[in-house]
Amino acid sequence: MRIALQSELRRTLLLMRRYPTETAAQIILAVVSFYALALGGRFMAGGTLLGTRMTDLIIGYVLWMLVLNTVGDMGFGIAEEAENGTLEQLFLSPLGPLRLFLMRAVITLGTSLVFIICVLIGILLLTGIRLRLELVQLIPFSLALLVALALGLLVASLAIVFKRVSQALSIIQFGFVFLLMIPFDTSGPLLAFVGHFVPLVPMFSLLRQMLHHPAGFAGGGLLLFWSMVNTLVWLLVGLITFQQATNAARHHGTIGHY
Repeated sequence: MRIALQSELRRTLLLMRRYPTETAAQIILAVVSFYALALGGRFMAGGTLLGTRMTDLIIGYVLWMLVLNTVGDMGFGIAEEAENGTLEQLFLSPLGPLRLFLMRAVITLGTSLVFIICVLIGILLLTGIRLRLELVQLIPFSLALLVALALGLLVASLAIVFKRVSQALSIIQFGFVFLLMIPFDTSGPLLAFVGHFVPLVPMFSLLRQMLHHPAGFAGGGLLLFWSMVNTLVWLLVGLITFQQATNAARHHGTIGHY
């Protein structure tokens, strides 16, 4: 397991080092896209996006980038393995598909985290916004990482069964923009309850509360509880769905198909 993890990490780092301009271009594109989004919001609102509105936009954008990278890397990665004819070899590895793809997902999350930090620094420098960052904020962000891992497993399940899922991936990735922007917590008790089970929404609300109020964690115990429930639910859904998808692909003999 340790050797496989080291090999996968080395492969990822070699790809990043071999194509440094690609990584730099992605960071620049993400920062410029946010700036264009902020300018568009300023135009639509008829004024400057300052204070809590800009902070909420930054938090939502960072979480969306997390989903975008994790879901995209796992989904397109499996589709590429299937196209190259190497997916069946991965299923025959001693580690098994679940542990192998979990290991890949963890490494993907690590590289995505570095990417997101670079994007966040670029956004803060470009906009001049100052965020009050504290160690306690790592709790909801860590939970968000686990949910992103679960979403990656769900997308990997689709890719294992259907192979060509590029259009579905685009819908999933950009659909989260709207999910994170829906005001679940201020739209009535029913929608607020539904929001507790929407991926990343409780973490988004908890991070907003922590950034807007210095004592946000002390008053956010209920949000923390729902964030943990949200994480547990989606982890179980991701693991069960992935196992069912691999069993179905093996049963129908379609692992090596494309």
